Amino acid sequence: MTVFCKALGVFVLGALAALVACDQPPLDTLPGDEENDPVSQAVLIPGKGTPTTLDIAAWNIEWFGDASNGPSNETLQLQNVRDVISGADMDIWGVEEIVGTSQWNSLKSQLPGYAGLLANEASVVNGPTYYSDFNNAEQKVGILYKTSVATVTDARIILTQNDYDFAGRPPLQVTMNVALNGSTQSVVVIVMHGKCCSDQTSWQRRTNASNALKSYLDSNFSTKKVWVIGDFNDDVDISISTGNASPFANFVGDSARYTIQTKAWSDTGIASTVSFSDMIDHHLNSNEVASTYVAGSVEVYQVDSYITSYGATTSDHYPVLSRYSWSGSGGAGGGGGGGSGGAAQVIVNEIRANEPGSNTAGEFIELVNAGGTDANIGGWTISDASSVRHTFATGTVLAAGRAVVVFGGSSAIPSGLANALAASTGGLALGNGGDTVSLKNGTTVIQSFTYPATLAGQDGVSMNRSPDGNAAGSFVLHNTFASGQSSGGTRVTGAAW
Repeated sequence: MTVFCKALGVFVLGALAALVACDQPPLDTLPGDEENDPVSQAVLIPGKGTPTTLDIAAWNIEWFGDASNGPSNETLQLQNVRDVISGADMDIWGVEEIVGTSQWNSLKSQLPGYAGLLANEASVVNGPTYYSDFNNAEQKVGILYKTSVATVTDARIILTQNDYDFAGRPPLQVTMNVALNGSTQSVVVIVMHGKCCSDQTSWQRRTNASNALKSYLDSNFSTKKVWVIGDFNDDVDISISTGNASPFANFVGDSARYTIQTKAWSDTGIASTVSFSDMIDHHLNSNEVASTYVAGSVEVYQVDSYITSYGATTSDHYPVLSRYSWSGSGGAGGGGGGGSGGAAQVIVNEIRANEPGSNTAGEFIELVNAGGTDANIGGWTISDASSVRHTFATGTVLAAGRAVVVFGGSSAIPSGLANALAASTGGLALGNGGDTVSLKNGTTVIQSFTYPATLAGQDGVSMNRSPDGNAAGSFVLHNTFASGQSSGGTRVTGAAW
């Protein structure tokens, strides 16, 4: 279960040559950012965030801090951007096209209660390597967040092998602890700025980038709350490139795992830019996030109603907003003995040592986080009595109340089971005559269970804790207390974790 241009959260048009420099190759905050005195707003922007929801925004701030491109009055652009962010009152902002570092620092200093970072900062893993072109004057992605709501635990540039496909602006991935309504949870926000333009080559590069992003999210964040937000530089119903499908059709087609909340505006013909007709700025969620989406909250915030000559003075893109409910359960469907507070507690919950038929890819081991806090299981291993059979990828997080199941091989993973992985060594090699399953963090044994032949003697029947997902439960044959033979990746009832 691993946790998933600007993207989480972290993919302009061929005719948008004036919008961005298409092929530019393109952690924490400075101490005291949140302690500056309030700055009076020149323009009053109505608030959109609420105290009890997690409020997410993405905004391409056209050539911010570059007087030679975009809005020419840098002082006025700074003032307007400050007023929009301060007035809208959102918790987290993914931003794109940040050029000038001094302008960025001025913005942060005028936003009391917010902190932020840019992709090129030294605290960002791989940041200075991939965001240092043009004497650090390239377009950069970044993030702003309320310090009362979020803290950054990790920031890194991802998918660097697809740097070309992202037009030299690979996504910024930020892992954060979000604290709201008495519940603290780990989330991932990926900020993306996709390749511009409507020509065939640009479409192919965006398609390559989208495929790489989905593969990355599938492999690393199968049970994690993930947002991918930003300027995707393409629509998600059909492409801006005539005659082509959307580069993000792969996400649209996997509705069990992903939701693009902004597709509602694509379908109704709403534009996210000032001068063009397409919706190219998006919010993409993992299913763990989608279940908490506040219906109807996604919005293209047309702040040109409040700012005179907005397109000439501020940006050619509008901010795009969405809101999400937040509770201690970790989202709808979270539970199973955890998710309501307390430390993480990862348990081995189900083992199928005797696969159906003779295809050992059907063996599996299910883990459940029965505690109340997300668990970082990156680097943890699953072993049998002989050797390590699976190592979880770095950055893998098992959310509170959720499960991940490791199969012997990918061919046996049921279609649509999003929280399943294939053993990293190619098999689990569990013995039908009895064996030992151990979960370790380095040399520390998290859990170890030696099962007898009586729990592995029936073809296709797993052993499962009873009660299901309860750390104190005993292992029994699955078919002795549930209707099915096994339920790897789901509850014994077949419901999702």
